[in-house]
Amino acid sequence: MADKELSESSREQWGGAAEAWARAAEEEETGASGRATEWILESAGLEPGERVLELACGAGRVGLNAAPLVGPEGSVLCTDFSAEMVEAVERRVERLGLDNVDTDVLDAQDLSLDSESFDVVLCRFGYMLMPDPLTALVESHRVLRPGGRLVLAVWGPADENPWLTTILETVRDQLGAPPPEPGTPGPFALGDARRLEELLEEACVENIEVVKLDAEQPYNSPQAWWQQTLEVGGPLSALLDAMSDAGADGVKQTALAAAEGYARDGGVAFPAKIIAARAMRPG
Repeated sequence: MADKELSESSREQWGGAAEAWARAAEEEETGASGRATEWILESAGLEPGERVLELACGAGRVGLNAAPLVGPEGSVLCTDFSAEMVEAVERRVERLGLDNVDTDVLDAQDLSLDSESFDVVLCRFGYMLMPDPLTALVESHRVLRPGGRLVLAVWGPADENPWLTTILETVRDQLGAPPPEPGTPGPFALGDARRLEELLEEACVENIEVVKLDAEQPYNSPQAWWQQTLEVGGPLSALLDAMSDAGADGVKQTALAAAEGYARDGGVAFPAKIIAARAMRPG
């Protein structure tokens, strides 16, 4: 599938998950996603008056938490290539009365923004899903002012994130499909820390720091894990919807049985691995 077709398909799938993301954003963030947000905001070192750009914002979890850190003299622009995601963030911004937050529908690989116009670029779990993450990183570099910071997080290796691979591998087994080719956009496309560092170097940022973060994904029950993962996983949900009822149910039952191996305190808790990075545009 060509990059343009892939992007359009992905945009539609994530747009379909926007309402689920919006509902989730109303609850306190826990698990690996909360760990990633905490690391990003701490590592960004945001100061009052700074201009912040969030890419692939989803429900705007990171950007909206950055808003009070830059204060009324600063600003945050939350962007996503999905109009539905951006609309959901707009509603939340209005409800929370955040005067220093704006939104826009933008593709991180082709930003219609002025060069050297932001102090900080933030992206949580976004670059790995893009057809051309290097181009997106180069664009991030372009819109940063000299000395500006880029802070991001992606999922680590597939075998260290069973909260998702338990379902994905069951789907592949059901379909008789091979693992994705290296470089294919997906949750673990940048799960190699060295590869991420190489891409950042190619994007011409400096002072690169790449770290691995241990986390976990807790759920009240295997059923809750299944439901929540499908609700927020646009492409995954679309894949299951395309299967026969019997096939989809077979995947569900097999995955639920596997999830029992992570049982804890009446629920389930999966280990998770995050790769996070921060870098700077040369001054």
